[in-house]
Amino acid sequence: MAVKIRLSRFGRIHRPYFRIVAIDGRCHREGTASEILGSYDPLKPEKNIEVQMDRVEAWVKQGAQISTSLKNLFKHFGYQVPTSSQPAATPAAKKPAAAKKPAAKQAKKTYVAPTRRALRKHEAKLKAVRKAETAAKAAAAKPAEAAPAAEEAPKT
Repeated sequence: MAVKIRLSRFGRIHRPYFRIVAIDGRCHREGTASEILGSYDPLKPEKNIEVQMDRVEAWVKQGAQISTSLKNLFKHFGYQVPTSSQPAATPAAKKPAAAKKPAAKQAKKTYVAPTRRALRKHEAKLKAVRKAETAAKAAAAKPAEAAPAAEEAPKT
């Protein structure tokens, strides 16, 4: 279970009130929280954040991740942002896999059917090309028709 420490919105329209909660990362914003760690009222003029930093640190030591917005709030109000003792999860370094795989596996690709949107875009592109070609042909044919008509006019 990936636990996140983040803000959960309460209050009503135009009167926001947030709780700082430890919650499963897959839950929605107002989901059932594992623990309420504090509150944040953006409409109060003075110190409008209340946090149990010892509980936040305990959750971080267990592997919880603090959201970016909450980190910024902690920094703004002068709280020390706890860091986990575990190394941060970084994406694995990409291997030059293409060089190691045999040529037969590199060439094999699975077919993915185009979506309706892709087909419509392709049809629109073809239509635009046909329209441009037709306009170019019409423009080329017009001077050819205009030249004989211009020659006949001075003779009369």
